[in-house]
Amino acid sequence: MLQALDGFLKKWLLRLKIFSFLAATWAVFFSVFTLMGLRVGFEYDDGLVFSTPAFQSALDEKVEPGSKDYWNAVNRAYKLERTKPAPWMAAWFFRVFGFKVDILCQRDPAGADSLVQRWKPLADIFFFAENENQKYEFLEKKPFILYFAASDADIIQARKAGVAAVRIRKSSKSKLPSEFNPRKFKESVLPLSEF
Repeated sequence: MLQALDGFLKKWLLRLKIFSFLAATWAVFFSVFTLMGLRVGFEYDDGLVFSTPAFQSALDEKVEPGSKDYWNAVNRAYKLERTKPAPWMAAWFFRVFGFKVDILCQRDPAGADSLVQRWKPLADIFFFAENENQKYEFLEKKPFILYFAASDADIIQARKAGVAAVRIRKSSKSKLPSEFNPRKFKESVLPLSEF
């Protein structure tokens, strides 16, 4: 009886030591990365989400593409978008370890209040860029260490800003017109990111 109790206590004390070691290691990483203010960025359309259904619903409403009404319809249709698991988990991994996670989206912010609120737990900043140059300027002025992107243009902007780029694969069903050529710039590719 005493041997069984002794074995049980030793087993749980070992587990407690391992847990304490892992928790202390995480706390050190979290503190250092938080104090350094390091950031990772994610492209929204075809990056974090498969957003073709939102764009399609805006076109079905017969509004002029590029107008405020169009972007309002796209941004309000965020519930039709499907979050891609691999990029989403990668973003949360960095968030848990103390990095600030920013989402970059090349859209007009019209009607995007609910969309931004939806991503608030994960994203420190949800940045709406009018063009590629604004993405470059945003990436350049903050201490980004990684930028996860699907489009060739975003990979180029990250490289110009001196940020390491990681490719997110586009879904084969995506109808967004951005150029997509994985490994064209010898960038790393996030596995299983097309789903």
